[in-house]
Amino acid sequence: MRLIDLSHTIAPGMAQWPGDEQPLRIHRRSEHGEDSHMSSALEMGCHVGTHIDAPLHFLAGRPGLDRLPVDRFAGRAVCIRLPDDTGPGPLGAEILHGRDLEDVDFVLLSTGWAGRWGTPEYYRHWPWLGEDLARALAGASLKGVGLDTPSLDPFDGRAAHDICAAADMVNIENLAGLEALPNAPFLLLALPLKLEGSEASPVRAVAVVDEAGA
Repeated sequence: MRLIDLSHTIAPGMAQWPGDEQPLRIHRRSEHGEDSHMSSALEMGCHVGTHIDAPLHFLAGRPGLDRLPVDRFAGRAVCIRLPDDTGPGPLGAEILHGRDLEDVDFVLLSTGWAGRWGTPEYYRHWPWLGEDLARALAGASLKGVGLDTPSLDPFDGRAAHDICAAADMVNIENLAGLEALPNAPFLLLALPLKLEGSEASPVRAVAVVDEAGA
């Protein structure tokens, strides 16, 4: 068994969603010393870094993270690798052609956009789910979808979020390290904090890979 970290590091000063930059601070309340220990406090928004969105994010009345059972954040996943030259714009349903999703809980899309993490380009334009792709995923009885981009939608859009939320899917955004995933299915863990009434939470997303079957 091998664990693959699929998460960006959360650090003060890191880039966030344009116009939604919440204070991001890691306060050191105390440091190591003869009569002290390290103690820290965290201040940040719920959509910072690699995070998971519940259906409540875009649709009122849908469940938030604390109302979803923990098994909704784990399951059998596959990674679909898109061409290296994939640029900004809608991804079409043709990327699913020939793929059997019957026993799959999560589909992760590796676009290569994570390579722009930390650059001004990352949050300008990116690949997103076209409506036909979002509807195909929503119709596949998945628990969720994940991307290595800032959002399922373009900056001013919401169609893919609405479609996936209506199917009670969660979505994981700003994934990292997808290029290390195997072609075979694997176990995905993306466990959020159990925040009361919250629509999102940062996660430490991890792939659990069976070395024998990789």
